[in-house]
Amino acid sequence: MDQTSTTLRGLRLLCQVALGVLLLYAGGQKLFVSGVALFVGDVEKFKILPAALVPIVAYVMPWWEVVTGLCLMLDVMRKGALCSALIMTLSFCWVIGWAWYHGLDISCGCFGKSDATIHYPRKSFELLLQLAAVIFAASGPVLAWRDMAPSSTAAEQKNS
Repeated sequence: MDQTSTTLRGLRLLCQVALGVLLLYAGGQKLFVSGVALFVGDVEKFKILPAALVPIVAYVMPWWEVVTGLCLMLDVMRKGALCSALIMTLSFCWVIGWAWYHGLDISCGCFGKSDATIHYPRKSFELLLQLAAVIFAASGPVLAWRDMAPSSTAAEQKNS
């Protein structure tokens, strides 16, 4: 293994752990600091979900963030955790974009209780950075799967 691949592997792991810390913190704030009841109100303010789904999403999301964050930090079920982080991040991007499009003047509830309203350009930039970090952290397994595929020359040599 050369120096470049070792450095890239280390950077991917750093991104993965940083994402894990971010998700663990976000979920932990909602669960143990501000409380899920407050987050129910934050989810409701987005006016995306039917009223019956709001509490379900508000109670599941923080636990999903905590479990995904722990898996990323501990490098457990890495591919699944990265896939989970990607789905969450894309969902967050869509929800923030939807709220921005509709001109909602609300707090996002991302990190628990906050009276500050969403600053959409900054939040969009933060989410794009998060998305880039997820993609970069996941690029290792994707490249490894590509490298594991037999090349045509290797397959031809086997058949000879």
